[in-house]
Amino acid sequence: MQLQQNIEQFDAADVAVFAISYDPLDSQQAFAEEFAISYPLLADPDHAAIEATGILNTLVEPEESVYGIPFPGSYVIGTDGTVEEKLFFQNYRNRASAATVLRDGLGLDFEVENHPHADVSGEGVSISATLGGEAMVFAEVSILYVDIDLDDGLHLYGQPIPEGFIPTEVSVEAPEGVEVAETRYPATVPFHIEGIDEEFHTFEAGRIRIAVPINNGLREGDTFPLTVNVSYQACTDRECYLPQNRTLELDVPLLPLNRRQPPS
Repeated sequence: MQLQQNIEQFDAADVAVFAISYDPLDSQQAFAEEFAISYPLLADPDHAAIEATGILNTLVEPEESVYGIPFPGSYVIGTDGTVEEKLFFQNYRNRASAATVLRDGLGLDFEVENHPHADVSGEGVSISATLGGEAMVFAEVSILYVDIDLDDGLHLYGQPIPEGFIPTEVSVEAPEGVEVAETRYPATVPFHIEGIDEEFHTFEAGRIRIAVPINNGLREGDTFPLTVNVSYQACTDRECYLPQNRTLELDVPLLPLNRRQPPS
């Protein structure tokens, strides 16, 4: 459903979409008709292709009724047939959101006009938090993107950092049932301060994009909150501003599984 709801963005990026499962052809056809799926659905009822590609879910025992399902995930395949990126999860229920595939798998931006979003500004620093999808369904994994924009001449510190200095840290608070995975920070560059022997690691001026995977385990409700905490200290080559702690609040819409979106 997520792929179909975002098919125009894949088309705009010249990306062909298809899905494969162990369900038989008639089940695939019924699903495609019920939910108006326009991209190819490939049936692999004897799970030959699933086994050949090494994605058979080995956590499921042969005697179980769902034996043959793959580990859930997405492949990004280049025009030469080479697998360029993989997005997979151990829990067979979990799925990456379409926007996560677009950005993390393909390195493409996506439209965020209707996505849960919040922003805040400080001296020389602007911070925004945007969910990689307009809403979430049960067992969906989406990415919360925290973008920090720095004025020219400023930098923020990353890890490791000498004692007494403030690193840039992002944490997310979520209700019970919503799992927040480890925060992913971009690479830093070495930085030296005259008169100090220790080496610093900094995020340079421009846009710093920090990613936090969110795994939704909620089945019921209309929305759920996310609280994003950002701590940092902005510095120039000669001085540092006071350490800052900023909080952003997002309200994430919660959709039931397999609910068809109304025509636009």
